[in-house]
Amino acid sequence: MKNPTRIVSRFTSALGAIGLAVLSPESLATGSANTFFEVTVRPGSSVICASDPCTVYFETPAGTGTHDILQNGTVKAGVAVGGQRVSLGVYSNESLVFRVEGTDLPVAYLTVVGSP
Repeated sequence: MKNPTRIVSRFTSALGAIGLAVLSPESLATGSANTFFEVTVRPGSSVICASDPCTVYFETPAGTGTHDILQNGTVKAGVAVGGQRVSLGVYSNESLVFRVEGTDLPVAYLTVVGSP
């Protein structure tokens, strides 16, 4: 019979490796180089900011016109002009959905967790 302690040790090592892979910077934010203290969300992206609080920016695709950025479907978080990056503010320990009102652009997902 195999040693139960050795099996548990191998299992926890494997879980640790999986956890590091899941939390690697490449997986934390699509299209965002920085996942600590600030992130940029874009339509169709899912971003995790691994610090609390986190400054959030929103970048729309190139285009014309001005559109409201809605947080969770109802709250106006900012105003976007095609192709520009705008500040939506500072968020803390929450998950949010942003969408560009009046367009068919996909929503952007943001989760703010943890501390630096």
